[in-house]
Amino acid sequence: MSTVHIFSKPLSNYSATTIELIQNDANQVLLTGDACFDWRAFTSLKVKNIYLLKTCVELRNIETSDAVNLVDDSTWVELISTNNTVNW
Repeated sequence: MSTVHIFSKPLSNYSATTIELIQNDANQVLLTGDACFDWRAFTSLKVKNIYLLKTCVELRNIETSDAVNLVDDSTWVELISTNNTVNW
């Protein structure tokens, strides 16, 4: 069962329990807002994929790497609709 976990704040804002619970090779992470600044920390999580909302990255002038996937709004909607659960 796959879940998309959406984060809008840096990883340090979340409890260790929350972080532990999302780590699963089937889960995916979508970073929006200020969470995009902390994308490097999120890459340490054991999840299937990490996505960054492209508009958030561009507005904040953040440089990324191949370790994460930039997605536009339509891909974001598709990502949410093709997974069993979404956690905000």
